[in-house]
Amino acid sequence: MFLIKLIKTVKGFLLSAIILLCLFSTFIHAESETFAIISDSHIGSNDSVYEEFIQAIDKQNIDVIIHCGDAIHTPGSSKQWKRFIDITGSNKTLHITPGNHDIQGNKSLNEFLRYFPELYYSHSNEDTLFIFLNSELPGEEGMITGKQLAWLKDELQKIFRYKFVFVHRPLFPIFGLHGLDKYKQQRDELHQLFAKQGVSLVVSGHDHLYNRRKMDGITYIIAAASGGQTRFLSDTRFYFRYIVGKRTQSGYYFTVKDMDGATGDEFKINNN
Repeated sequence: MFLIKLIKTVKGFLLSAIILLCLFSTFIHAESETFAIISDSHIGSNDSVYEEFIQAIDKQNIDVIIHCGDAIHTPGSSKQWKRFIDITGSNKTLHITPGNHDIQGNKSLNEFLRYFPELYYSHSNEDTLFIFLNSELPGEEGMITGKQLAWLKDELQKIFRYKFVFVHRPLFPIFGLHGLDKYKQQRDELHQLFAKQGVSLVVSGHDHLYNRRKMDGITYIIAAASGGQTRFLSDTRFYFRYIVGKRTQSGYYFTVKDMDGATGDEFKINNN
């Protein structure tokens, strides 16, 4: 009798494990299909644009969002973090690389950790490595250095067909000395590391303007803004945009959308 119960228990456990494995595999596969990239929502300053973009993303049935930082406007504001999470929606998978409005010192860092338990990390699907860096660590602002750099070097040694990096401050910003270029030698070494280890795409925020360039085989994107203040130009089409990444048989296809849903740019990442 005991043996029969034991066999039934083991069968039940194995069935549960198989179901969980199938769900996990489906989740990983689903994540590799379509995702949205967004940045600089600055919740607490101008929430309406982010709300519009989330509604547009929802209409496309996209449930994975990569946020390139400055999610909130006031560092350490619990109220703004709660508002950000509420607008984004709890039914989504959210990956975030913190910006200088998210973390400024240890107090706001601890508040960030209440919602996001890792300061930098990686995530992968079958053949793509997504790396989320932190350009705002207290004492290391505007740099990727120390333990984080050592960790990054280890991550980049992993074998994947595609390697995508996300970091709030751009290596090559639109405005000089506004990003990781403040420490030029470190920036150049970081770029050389990316080139050596086969990074295909680096996406940043911070500048509030969309920009795309290619250097040494790496596509560098500045993801524009989804809220906050505009800079220099009165036409908001230059500022407010989000990106949709879609997996295809030949690689990844990206479209850049404005507030009207029009495509402002498109590009492919295809590593043969």
